[in-house]
Amino acid sequence: MRKGKKRASGIAGDAFLSAQLADPKVRHHFEQRRLVHEVAIAVRSTRMGAGLTQAQLAKRIGTSQPTIARLEKGLDVRTPRWDTLQRIARALGRQLKLKFAASSGDHDFVEVEQPVRPRYRNRRRIAALTAT
Repeated sequence: MRKGKKRASGIAGDAFLSAQLADPKVRHHFEQRRLVHEVAIAVRSTRMGAGLTQAQLAKRIGTSQPTIARLEKGLDVRTPRWDTLQRIARALGRQLKLKFAASSGDHDFVEVEQPVRPRYRNRRRIAALTAT
């Protein structure tokens, strides 16, 4: 008869993270990395939503494609500069906003609004206008 192997018990991730975040220094670094990560995701998704490549975006804001790639991967230790993010927003036809919100726990630092598409009542009329 086959003996059952002992399974290694893992570390409870949430409990471990909570314990680590109790240290103010660890929490500060964790939040900095999280912010960089969320900015990276926001820039990438907005760029892709606009249908641009990294090279096209870089050309529009006067930088290099590797710079955009690093920003989108979150590889830089520092949070991207405000003026860089403003240039990216303008190049993507968006507006960058800074918002001081009430602390509500462990929510995202970065929010990306989805573009509002106009709703038309008479779709046939719009289709006829665009077909001409």
